[in-house]
Amino acid sequence: MQSLGAIEFRHLRYFMRVAQELHFGRAAEMLGVSQAPLSLQIRQLEERLGVRLFDRTTRSVTLTPAGRVLFEKAQQVLVSLEEGIRETQAAGGLSSGRLRIAAVYVGLYNFMSKAMREFSRRNPSVLLDMQIHTTEEQLALLKDRKVDVAFVRPPRTASGISYREIYREGFVAVLPAESPLATRKSLEVEDLRDENFITYSSIVGVSYQDVVLQHCRKAGFVPKVVQEVSHTMTVVAMASAGIGVGIVPAWVVMTPMENVVYRELPKLPKAVSLVVAWREDSMNPFVRDFVKCTLAAVGETGR
Repeated sequence: MQSLGAIEFRHLRYFMRVAQELHFGRAAEMLGVSQAPLSLQIRQLEERLGVRLFDRTTRSVTLTPAGRVLFEKAQQVLVSLEEGIRETQAAGGLSSGRLRIAAVYVGLYNFMSKAMREFSRRNPSVLLDMQIHTTEEQLALLKDRKVDVAFVRPPRTASGISYREIYREGFVAVLPAESPLATRKSLEVEDLRDENFITYSSIVGVSYQDVVLQHCRKAGFVPKVVQEVSHTMTVVAMASAGIGVGIVPAWVVMTPMENVVYRELPKLPKAVSLVVAWREDSMNPFVRDFVKCTLAAVGETGR
């Protein structure tokens, strides 16, 4: 039997991510690593424990009975470790500081206020610095240690960054209020066949734009693009001006604007993901507690 010293913290961290996602590709994306080293770490853990933790086929990943036991016990260990770190920091007089947070707009309209409220209740002497940036800007700031926690759109990743998916949403159509389509309660993608489209610039590189284009092609047409923009709210503003229509993440329904209507596109998948990201080697002791408060807030508001 292998000693516990043969098992490293990263083994447990990688195991927990796969156990939560039950998908190696998605787990690797969340961890910011490629799938091959992730699979290697899981194999090493299984070899050192002497048991199989996952049943893997080409279509599914499931926990074995041994894997379920480890998942439950590892959760308890990680919670105890986190509490121990907090108590150690408090004993050392570390109760105040500053946490720099960056996010895309969806966080402001969904879970961010609850996360900050709970974090401030637990850490009343910590100052919060909240900034709004694009995903690319946030990753650069995180890399340069100019922010501590970021809320970004995958699949853009960076080495040395930990990720956890916290939110996933679908799409809505953004229409000028005078559009005949605005009288309908919901739409199909094919209903937009003859419309002028406002889309995202290729420089922005949003992955969910590919999902939209794919469904347009399935519906038998290529969007007639009249404007390319860099931000979702710019799509809304241009639709308000009557320039065209857009297909954007569903969070915009929380941002009403004059002369614009939003209509559901129920057949499009929930393909717009948001992850919380932080540096694995962050020296800020409050990062993981804020992540924990965020996960609790997401659980309250729904995903």
